[in-house]
Amino acid sequence: MRKLTPFRIGLSLMIIGSIWVALTFSTAENISQVLNIGTKESASIDLDLKNKGLGFYKITIPNYSKETILVKVLDPQGSIMDLKRIRTKMSVNYFEFSYTGKYTLEITNLSENPMQIKAEFGNTKSTEFIFPSFIALIGACLIVWSGYKRLRDYSTAHPEENKS
Repeated sequence: MRKLTPFRIGLSLMIIGSIWVALTFSTAENISQVLNIGTKESASIDLDLKNKGLGFYKITIPNYSKETILVKVLDPQGSIMDLKRIRTKMSVNYFEFSYTGKYTLEITNLSENPMQIKAEFGNTKSTEFIFPSFIALIGACLIVWSGYKRLRDYSTAHPEENKS
């Protein structure tokens, strides 16, 4: 049987914390759609978000060629929470929401050409990352400590100097 070392314990804690964060993020509320938007037209995506937290939207334009789109996030009352002009192939933005309800991501094509846009809209569940991130941090500290301890105890042989 192998001996449990601080390095192995730290590595295990980092792996557990990382997997936990990935699973938490993957189970969050989110939706992804491919939208075909004509010239000067709009499309929207609705999503029910619960409680309060940090939401996100990711916009990807596969055939990007200097087009501009306007993205709005609307709360359940129709108020604008976030407004961005996007002029890049991919953009990820975040917004804070403070109550449960149906939030809307509205995308408007401002260019002269129809476009295909891939939009992802959801909740990051960032408040649920605290405990698994702390576990991963403890693991990283154990790895660094075991590396320091090993280097401190490492001795090198120095050849005798030639005296001529």
